[in-house]
Amino acid sequence: MLRVRELALSESHYVSRLTRTTRDATVRTRAMIVLHSMQGFSPPKIARMVYWSPAWVRRVIRDFNRMGTAALYPNRAGGRPPKFTKPIRQKLVDLAVSRPRDHGMPLQTWSLERLKTAAIHEGIVESISEERLREILHEEAVSFQAVKTWKRSNDPKFAQKVRRLRVLTNREHNPPIVVSADEMGPLSLKPYGGRTWARSGHPDRVRATYKRTAGTRYLFGMHDYYHDQMDGFLSPSKHTRVWVRLLRFVRAHYPRGARIYLINDNLSTHWTEEARRVARSLNIRMVPTPTNASEYNPIEAHFGELKDLGLTASDYPSWRALGRALHQAIEYRNRNATPKVHKVKRRLWVRH
Repeated sequence: MLRVRELALSESHYVSRLTRTTRDATVRTRAMIVLHSMQGFSPPKIARMVYWSPAWVRRVIRDFNRMGTAALYPNRAGGRPPKFTKPIRQKLVDLAVSRPRDHGMPLQTWSLERLKTAAIHEGIVESISEERLREILHEEAVSFQAVKTWKRSNDPKFAQKVRRLRVLTNREHNPPIVVSADEMGPLSLKPYGGRTWARSGHPDRVRATYKRTAGTRYLFGMHDYYHDQMDGFLSPSKHTRVWVRLLRFVRAHYPRGARIYLINDNLSTHWTEEARRVARSLNIRMVPTPTNASEYNPIEAHFGELKDLGLTASDYPSWRALGRALHQAIEYRNRNATPKVHKVKRRLWVRH
């Protein structure tokens, strides 16, 4: 099965960021194809997820394996030759994401004015306006952001765990039962924003809140990897007893005696002695993702879709209403997912 090559850490971060920040639908879809392929989905399955043909999905994967991140940006023809060609734009991006001190300037960050001056001084461009520079950076998915911390996976068994995940998710014949699970949240009883269609000057509005006294909930979700079906339930906590409940919830979806491989992260409540004991009794083999590498858990790619389907532009009055909306979102997603080989139960338990 055609799959994307092993990505460097910087490449995986770049591709993941593009799926969230770029406004170019083509670039975003290509980045999603690479991300899904990295997570082990086959080209036909990815094609159904992004609504492209399998041939185009395979082409994107092959181009990425050959060209790297440059393959994410389409070559659009027509019109006069651009003043700021792709190499020039790339040099502007490289300058913007570098440190001013690396260029002999006693500064920590760039402003548009300083960036423009540096670009002209270093001979990247003869002239450019600050607004055009801002547009180019925006088109290349570079923006002025708050500095954040990040963690590199220091798992000594990183390669071993990734190899095991690839073996489990790359079976074309007689595949095992592979389920990925995780918690989505915390969720609150609050108005959720988002982007919707509306008449110009008349945006869709939701109320503002200042006090939220209803607490929080977590969606404990499961995703059948080979049948592309989801299910889950809401819980007010992430305690071990709730994880044990999820293990029994997963077990109820499959024939008794069949072994289940459950992909999950390294949250401490997932790996207590009680959780391990219950998993053994239910014939569930828990498979850990590498530490600080949640992108290798396949269910992570689907939580965003559930939020978009069930929470965008919403204001639910109760947890029952929010739970019902997520239940409907899961059912809608399952109906429009890959055709099922066998019937998968659909239930959502909402704890009040």
